[in-house]
Amino acid sequence: MIRGWRGKEGYSTAAASVKPGEGPDRLFQLTMLRALLLPPRSRDVFVLTEVHGYTLPEVAKVLGISKDDVKKHLRRALREMESI
Repeated sequence: MIRGWRGKEGYSTAAASVKPGEGPDRLFQLTMLRALLLPPRSRDVFVLTEVHGYTLPEVAKVLGISKDDVKKHLRRALREMESI
């Protein structure tokens, strides 16, 4: 899950330690900008799971791919997000 973000429920207190001017909104914006650099399918999986809180089977059904493919794309997205 995105650090400082709690999906449908809003922001967690983890983002409270961020410097002034870099609050939860800024953290979310930066994460979304990083997500734009991902390949399209990996980006879709990342946004559905990490931002919207869908489960892996739900994402598989929505995107019309297997649960194993969802896992593969999520691992790829998380790895690439760390390296950006």
